Amino acid sequence: MTRLARFRRLALLAASTTVITGGVLLPTSAFAAPSTPPAAATAAVADAATRWMQTTDDPSGVTAELPGDAQMQKYTVNGIQGRAYQVETDYGAIGFIVYDAPGGGGQWDLKGSLKNALDNYNKDSRSADDRLTSHDVRESTTDSGQPVVDAALSAGDGTAGHTRFINLGDHMVQILVMGTKDTQKTMDADYRQFLSSLQLPSGTATRSL
Repeated sequence: MTRLARFRRLALLAASTTVITGGVLLPTSAFAAPSTPPAAATAAVADAATRWMQTTDDPSGVTAELPGDAQMQKYTVNGIQGRAYQVETDYGAIGFIVYDAPGGGGQWDLKGSLKNALDNYNKDSRSADDRLTSHDVRESTTDSGQPVVDAALSAGDGTAGHTRFINLGDHMVQILVMGTKDTQKTMDADYRQFLSSLQLPSGTATRSL
């Protein structure tokens, strides 16, 4: 699988193994998606002329700006609904995913979600170099006290990225940017701009990079 295909797969399907405290675990089958997604699921492509555009997930009220017109992909797995918004970039991809807690009021296991997403992403790895790992994992809260987990992502083949999970109770948000170490400066700048534009229903995330 090409590096870009791996970026796209993670951008579109990250958090498909989301854990909710209480025993609800989404299955791993979504990670078997083809390397070339159908047209309806293909991310919008950002280029130098593309302006940043506001993207809103109406059910949750989460709003952020992305460097292009994000395409939405819906998920329903084990009764959990989710919506992914992503834009393909020159360095890889950037976007966010919103999951709905079944019945509302979910207590999301953010660290468990991070671990399971990586475990299942890596299950098809053919060598240690393409195994994605997390580091600099940090716990914090939003201005309104919602739990947050941040992590940097990297692999031996030069893959690099950042991800953030936010527990909103009725919803969980994952933010994801993927690129390469040689595009780190541009990728990090886009991630900071995304985070600075992020608006949650009750408060905003407190930290950038």
